[in-house]
Amino acid sequence: MKHKPTKIKKAYLIASLAVLILGFFLTLFLANVEAAEFEEEQRNAMKRMERAEAYIKNRILEKGIEIEETDLNKTGLLGPEFTELTSTPGEEGAKRSTLNPEFSAVMVRYFHKAGLEEGDTIAIGSSGSFPGFMIAVLTAASEMKLEARVIASLGASMHGATRVEYNIFNILEDLKQSGEADFNLVGVSCGGANDKGGSVMEGFLYEGTAELSYEITKEEAECTGAVFIYEDTLSESIERRLEVYGDDIKMFINIGGASTNLGTSSYSLDFPPGLVMSVDKIPEGKERGLIFEYAAEGIPVVNLLSVKKLCQMNSIAFDPVPLPSSSSSAVYSTVTYNPLHIVITLLVAMAILIAGIIDSRKKR
Repeated sequence: MKHKPTKIKKAYLIASLAVLILGFFLTLFLANVEAAEFEEEQRNAMKRMERAEAYIKNRILEKGIEIEETDLNKTGLLGPEFTELTSTPGEEGAKRSTLNPEFSAVMVRYFHKAGLEEGDTIAIGSSGSFPGFMIAVLTAASEMKLEARVIASLGASMHGATRVEYNIFNILEDLKQSGEADFNLVGVSCGGANDKGGSVMEGFLYEGTAELSYEITKEEAECTGAVFIYEDTLSESIERRLEVYGDDIKMFINIGGASTNLGTSSYSLDFPPGLVMSVDKIPEGKERGLIFEYAAEGIPVVNLLSVKKLCQMNSIAFDPVPLPSSSSSAVYSTVTYNPLHIVITLLVAMAILIAGIIDSRKKR
C-alpha cells in the first residue's frame, strides 16, 4: 500500500519562507563592518594609482595614440587585439577590470597580511598582459615604502600592452615619470614562447616578430641599464632571473602568464590566485617556474592571473564602468556575519515546516 505524500498547508510554507527572508536581511543588517588598520594606506595607494593612470593617459594622448573602442573607461591602457607583440589570447573584460584602482588597496592588504615592513624587498615578474595589475602593485609598494625590483617581459596577451609604439616598457617609464611609483627595473626579456618573443600571428599577419621583440628589448636594456635576459632554455632563463633579483627577497609577485614565472608543470594550473603563504605540492625540475622556486623557500607569493577569481575573492566588481574612485570604494573594510543568526534562522524555518508536517498528519 502506497503512502500519500504529506501536504503542508500554504500558511506554513509562507511562514517558513518569510522567516528565511527576514533572517537573511537581519544577518546583513547586523553584520560587523570593520575598517582595516591600514585603511589610510589603502586610500593613499588608490589615489596614487588614479593619478598614475591619469598621467599615463595624457602621455598616450600626447603621442597621438588612439584609444581603443574596447577601452570603455577611456584609460588608454587597453591595446589592440592583434599586433606583433600579441603572445596569447586574452579577454577584454579582464583587462579592463585590472585597471580598477581598488586593486592597489588590495595589494596593500596582501603586503600587510604577509608581514612586510618598510624597506623590505619584493620581486615582481610581469608580462605585458595586465598593465593595470603592474600599476596597482607598484603604487601600493611605493605607498608602503617597499623596495620593488621588476623584471618585465615584452610579450602581452590580447588587449594588454600590445602596442609596439607604446609597450610595457614605455608604460613603466611613464609610471616612474609620474612620480607615483618608485621601483627598479632590474631586468627585461622578450617574453612569449620560451621567453624568445614573437607573436601568435607570426606567418599570418606579420613576419619577423621574434626579431622585432629582440630589438625592442635589447634597446630597452641599453637605455635603462636593466639586464637583458635572453637564454637558450627556459630553465636557464628562470635561473638568470633568480640571480638578477638577488637573495634578499621577501615576496614574489607574478603578473600575467609568463612561463618563466608559472613554469611548465601541471601544478601551475592549480596554483591559487591572490596571496599564497604556503603551497602543498611543489614540483621538481628546473622548469617549475619562479612561483614554485620562491614558494619552496617559504617566501610568500602573489599570483595575479585569474582576474574573475581575484575580483570575487576581494569583493571587487568585474569589468566596472565607470571605474570606482578612492572616495567611494568599500574595499577598505572587512565584513563578518554572525553565524548564530544564520543558525537560528534555519532552525526556526525548519521548526515551522515540521509543525506543518505534524499538523497535516494529525488531520489525516
